[in-house]
Amino acid sequence: MLSYFVAFVLAFVEPAVVDIHISQGNSSDLPESWTPLDSLSTFQIGKSYWAKVSILGAPEEKYVIQGGNWYMQNIHFYNSKMELIEIGNYAQIEPSTEASIFYLFYPFHDSKDPGNFTISVSSVEDFLTRKFSKDTFQIGFTTTLLFVLLVTAFFILRGNDKVYRDYAYYIGSILIFFSYQYGLWGNQNSLLRSISPSWMWIFSASLSYAYTLFARSFLDMKEKDPFNYRWTGYGLKFIWGVVTVESVSLIFHYDIIHEVWYKSIVITCELILMIVFLYRIAIMRTIVSNIFTIGAFVLLLTTMTGQIASTFKIAYETNTFVQIGLLLDVFILAIGIAVRVGIMQKSREEAQAKLIDQLQINKKFQEEYTENLENQVKERTVDLDKRNLENETLLKEVHHRVKNNLQMITSLLNMQQRRLETEAEKNALAQTKNRVKSIGLIHEHLYKHEDFSKINLKEYSEELLDILIKALHKGSEIETTLNVEARKVSIETAIPIGLILNELFTNSIKYAFENVKLPSIEIKIREIEEKLVIMVRDNGCGITDKETKSGFGHSIINTLLDSMSGTMEARNIEKGYQVTIEIKDY
Repeated sequence: MLSYFVAFVLAFVEPAVVDIHISQGNSSDLPESWTPLDSLSTFQIGKSYWAKVSILGAPEEKYVIQGGNWYMQNIHFYNSKMELIEIGNYAQIEPSTEASIFYLFYPFHDSKDPGNFTISVSSVEDFLTRKFSKDTFQIGFTTTLLFVLLVTAFFILRGNDKVYRDYAYYIGSILIFFSYQYGLWGNQNSLLRSISPSWMWIFSASLSYAYTLFARSFLDMKEKDPFNYRWTGYGLKFIWGVVTVESVSLIFHYDIIHEVWYKSIVITCELILMIVFLYRIAIMRTIVSNIFTIGAFVLLLTTMTGQIASTFKIAYETNTFVQIGLLLDVFILAIGIAVRVGIMQKSREEAQAKLIDQLQINKKFQEEYTENLENQVKERTVDLDKRNLENETLLKEVHHRVKNNLQMITSLLNMQQRRLETEAEKNALAQTKNRVKSIGLIHEHLYKHEDFSKINLKEYSEELLDILIKALHKGSEIETTLNVEARKVSIETAIPIGLILNELFTNSIKYAFENVKLPSIEIKIREIEEKLVIMVRDNGCGITDKETKSGFGHSIINTLLDSMSGTMEARNIEKGYQVTIEIKDY
């Protein structure tokens, strides 16, 4: 702190001024004509100049010539014989008893210099005292910011909070600007020495840009204050506009940066943006917003001082004050970040505690709900089991009664059959009776098994064929071969399939085996490519196409197949007759 104080006091000590003549030119040729500095009022920005320095009664000891502000690190110092002495900001000169003349070449004009070309002569001791004071303050300033930047980098690596990155961006911009301003970096790097100071004044807008980004993330404006978030967006666009205007003016060698009318507009707009910005922050009335407001007022005071000083070219006298203000703002913001982290940590802990409490409440509620649900499920399961049992009993009773009713119809048909006189009439009634039996057999299967909605085709086919053989065949025993998949079909499908099988079996048993010693019937029922395929084959005498198409059974089969999108192919084979049926909807 002592070094900061000493530097602050000594920073206002100005070196002596000597007689100076100026001429515009380039580095290769020494100008022939010179103009006294006092008679020149304007200089072209971006142009290079020569300065002819005359020192009468020079000191008898070594002395130092300094060419302008500390950031002017690319000045070429020549003696009267145009011999290069030094390139940089200053040069040590050996004593001379005669008048001393020196030539200084400026690759670019220093627009911040209040006298446009401030060339001072001082003893080595005085110069080193001022340089030590300046360097001590700047090293302390830079070291402090570097330390804060390193600490910030540690937190950036630890987490993903954007506020640390924006804070580091802000500190980095300050470091770059003031390290150039006082030559800590410029005198170490020839590339930096070649940059015109005017570009660095434009770069200073980066400080405002970084500070605005930091404010947005530090105060969570996007969520907590959308209006100010949009307002600061206008501020960022304004900064880009200022940078664009000043860059264009610099390219065309016009010094708009130090025009009072231009700076008046810029400062006015900045004040409007800052007043609305700070008012919105002040009304938030939180600890974090209050800390930020304090830092913002410190920054506003220092930056406006710097803006005014820059306009009237008195920046050298105020830079130390601006730097101290920036350091103070950086520390205030660091405190604000720490407070913000503490508040966020406390909020997270409270949120976690509330979450744990809520989870416990949810767990208790879920246990109660689960218990109630299990009880309800048990009650409903018992009720459903009871209802299912009742439904099964009822359904079994329905199928049993339907089967009994069909048996009654069969008995009535038997009585009617005995009263008939002709054999043709008796055969027709017998076929009808068998069709009724095929339907009754389905209901008998349903009430005998647990599944009251599905019919096993294999069992049904075997039993139906056995019933028809016993009822219709009087000759030698028929050999039966059944290759039927144990597929279950619904009653809606089983009844028409049962009627179809009844007709096919009846035709084979009644008409195919006349004069056949070893009669046989082969039945195949299987699923092929999502179709139910039924094949019935016998080794009988076959049948003509006319007989096939004229029979009543054939009409029944076609009618049933139409309702199930089915097709039938009937043909005589080498030894017998074969019918193949394909059904899609089953």
